[in-house]
Amino acid sequence: MAKPQNNTSDKPAGLWADLQSFDAITRFSIFLVVAMAGVVVFDQYFYWSTIPDYSFGYLVPMFAAYVVYDRWPKISAYLRGDNDEAKGKTDNPLAWFFNVCFALGLLASLLVFLMGALIRAGQGPSNQGSLAIAMGFGGIVIGFAYLIGQNDAKGRDYDLKHRLTFTLWFLFPAWVWLISAPMVMYLDSTVKLYLLEWVTIIVYHVFDFLGFSLVREGNVLLMPKGKVGVADACSGIRSLTGCIFAGTFLASVFLDKFWKKVLLFVAACVLAFIMNIFRSLFLTGWAYHYGAGAIDEEVPMIGMSVHDIAGFSVLGLTVVFLLALLPIFTITFEDEDEEHGDDNPLPDPEAATH
Repeated sequence: MAKPQNNTSDKPAGLWADLQSFDAITRFSIFLVVAMAGVVVFDQYFYWSTIPDYSFGYLVPMFAAYVVYDRWPKISAYLRGDNDEAKGKTDNPLAWFFNVCFALGLLASLLVFLMGALIRAGQGPSNQGSLAIAMGFGGIVIGFAYLIGQNDAKGRDYDLKHRLTFTLWFLFPAWVWLISAPMVMYLDSTVKLYLLEWVTIIVYHVFDFLGFSLVREGNVLLMPKGKVGVADACSGIRSLTGCIFAGTFLASVFLDKFWKKVLLFVAACVLAFIMNIFRSLFLTGWAYHYGAGAIDEEVPMIGMSVHDIAGFSVLGLTVVFLLALLPIFTITFEDEDEEHGDDNPLPDPEAATH
């Protein structure tokens, strides 16, 4: 699918030169995906600018672009055909099965994206339309990656293993938009209510164990100096979505094994929940000592309330803890390197290029 070229140097001549070396279908796919990414950004900007829980979304386009930039040497080398060992026949039944699945998935994703765009145009910002746009865009990126990864600039086909590897390099830029788009209203409310209930129960039992006079009525804690709804201290959905975003980005850029990525993702979720418990304990203790309204008072010289300071501090500390975990996840064992070092001529999916 990529036309032959005379320049087969291992070193890319630059982004524009690489794009010129690709065939019309590949260039069209890239430009179409970039245009669709603009639609996604336009749609989600409304939520980033109006809902504090999704304010981290401003970073999503930059981080997605960085991941593509970081992997561009691998991407262009793959499309140029620098690796002669990754070629193979694609007419086997398994390859045919994947071709059909990805073709149907791409068609379905285009329809879902179009449906979301029509909802957006007719109704304005909506959870259903934004979710459809984000899901459709993710499927389109993956589908086009599998499509253009069929062969190299020399006209030689890639085997199924390396074609799938190439496709998975785009996993983070394709699906990260689901994190920065509001969930369907029912799911969003369900998650918030679930987190609120558990946070309230844990905070109540901790204070009760420490001997403080406290009464729990649903998600409201009654104290001698007033009452505090745990909703005022946030359900933790902001920490959860922000930390999931940070965890997936760090895993995508710095980790090379799929199981390590999954573990870091789980660690991000667990840390977000635990740190939100500490935040709620701190805010409840502050309200217990200074009064229920004290957590919303603005701190001089900072310009933010105690509630907001605690929230941003917890989110920052969670990211620091995730960064501290990276050296542990990047440990490699000699036996593992000897076993896999020569068997995979292309890097693992989403492996870092540093």
